Amino acid sequence: MERWSGRVALVTGASVGIGAAIVRELVKNGLIVVGLARRAELVEEISAELKGAPGKLHALKGDVSKQEDILAAFDWIKKNLGRIDVLVNNAAVLHISMLTEGETSHWKQIFDLNVIGLSICTREAFKLMKEKGVDDGHIIHIN
Repeated sequence: MERWSGRVALVTGASVGIGAAIVRELVKNGLIVVGLARRAELVEEISAELKGAPGKLHALKGDVSKQEDILAAFDWIKKNLGRIDVLVNNAAVLHISMLTEGETSHWKQIFDLNVIGLSICTREAFKLMKEKGVDDGHIIHIN
């Protein structure tokens, strides 16, 4: 992990669960992490908990099912951190139902977040990596 020290990572769905665990480990290993979440205040609590760690955690409020929030997050990253080296697409939603009984609104929510949002994040990360000459970047999809 030493080669990643000082590099920039974006983790979506960073406020709880797997996302929160990922940001903790990345910051402990020296990465500059942007934690994107609808509940950014929870990411801010994690940031305070990690004070003194080798890396740094920036909390950004955003909903990955909304393109404007994703684009704003990447704009913030470009303006404030200058690059991105790692993207962890972790934000997701799950509604369990039978196909014959499922609600259309739930299906739309699943596609907007788990497919469209993930794809927009991936596109924007790739574009910024390419623009900044990052040839060893990583994009990770948590499913």
